[in-house]
Amino acid sequence: MKKRATWSWQARRELSQYIQNAYGEKDAPRRSFAAVALRCHPYQDLVNDLAGVASIQDDTDINCDVCFSYILESQRLHLVRLSMVGPYATFARVGKSGSVEFIFPNKPGLSEIESSVIRLLEKRGFRILSEEQLAADADLALPDIQNVKVYNALFSPEEEFFLTK
Repeated sequence: MKKRATWSWQARRELSQYIQNAYGEKDAPRRSFAAVALRCHPYQDLVNDLAGVASIQDDTDINCDVCFSYILESQRLHLVRLSMVGPYATFARVGKSGSVEFIFPNKPGLSEIESSVIRLLEKRGFRILSEEQLAADADLALPDIQNVKVYNALFSPEEEFFLTK
């Protein structure tokens, strides 16, 4: 299988701009944008559409994350995370043991529900990130995170990110 490019120059520049706009100073980031996003709930229409695909549960916690998190339940569990920083999403299968496998467009072996969720996310303008994109370095200083990754900047500033491969 051909390896996906991590980030194009233009996509990386756009990502950096979203991060700067959300956090402000990279050496003294602020997370107040998360509280504003939670009050505005800008993705409610998408959430309603996702509820038409599978049973959905809101698992959002801005005390530790900067994203909206949703658990989808059908034949199996899935996790959808929508960044409050910009139009970025993660989509993952959750295994019986709690393991997480990231899903992205064109991944082989997608179920009908997974394909539907990807179509809904893309229709709303979200970029669904691969594990390699999430693992790329981010130019941001976060407390308690030594090597800040895109995952930290867009979704979980307090959780170390490790590739599962």
